[in-house]
Amino acid sequence: MIVDLNLTGKITLVLGGGKESCRKVEALLSQQCEIIVVAEKAEQSIYDHAKEGKITLNIMKIQNLDFFKQYEQLDLILATTDNKNLNREVVLFAKEKYGCYVYAADDPQVSDFSHPSVINIADTIQVGISTGGRSPTIGKALRKKMEPIIKDSIGDLIIHQIKLQAIFRVKANSTIPSIKYRKQFLVNLFNDVKVNECLKENRLSEAKEIASDKLDTFVKSNSSKW
Repeated sequence: MIVDLNLTGKITLVLGGGKESCRKVEALLSQQCEIIVVAEKAEQSIYDHAKEGKITLNIMKIQNLDFFKQYEQLDLILATTDNKNLNREVVLFAKEKYGCYVYAADDPQVSDFSHPSVINIADTIQVGISTGGRSPTIGKALRKKMEPIIKDSIGDLIIHQIKLQAIFRVKANSTIPSIKYRKQFLVNLFNDVKVNECLKENRLSEAKEIASDKLDTFVKSNSSKW
C-alpha cells in the first residue's frame, strides 16, 4: 500500500551519500521536513543542497552506531549505504531507540516500507511507481519511461491551481463548517473561468483576489444551509 507520509516539521536522516541517497534526498526536499545526511563521502548534488541550506550534511567515517548519540529525536531514517550489514544494524537500532519509520536499501525484510520510484513535478506533484520492493530496478525503468509523458501532460495551470487550492482549502475550513459545502466551493473554484484565465496568464495575485471574493459570496449565499 502506497501512503504519503506527512513529514512537515519532522526530522529525517539519510545515511549514505551515493546516488541512492541523492534520490531519497530529492524526494524529501518537497516535504517541508528537516533533512540530515550522514556519510563518509557524498555526491556533488548533496554538497550543493547543503551549501544552499536545504539540508544538514555531516561528513564522517561511520565505524559504529555512536553517531546516533547526537540525535535525540528522529522521525524517519533511510539507510542507503552500500554496506547491507550496516544498513540493517542502523534500522534495527533505530527502531528500538526512536520508534520511528525506517528503511534499508535492498533489505525489505527489516524495512517498515518500500520506497517508490518518484516523479517530482515542480515540488508540487509527486507520482510514485512501486513494485512493493519486488524489483526496484523495474520501478526505476518505468519511472524513466513514464516521467516525460506525465510531465508533458501537466502544465503550469495545474500547478498554480494546486497552490491556490491549498490556500483556499485552509480559508474554507475556517469559514465553511460543512464538509459538503467546502467541497462544493473548492470544485467551483477549480472550474471557475476567470480564475483559470488569471492562472494561465500568471496573474496570480488577481486570481487570489477573485477567489477571495468568491469565498465571501459563497459564504453569504449558503451560510443559512449549514
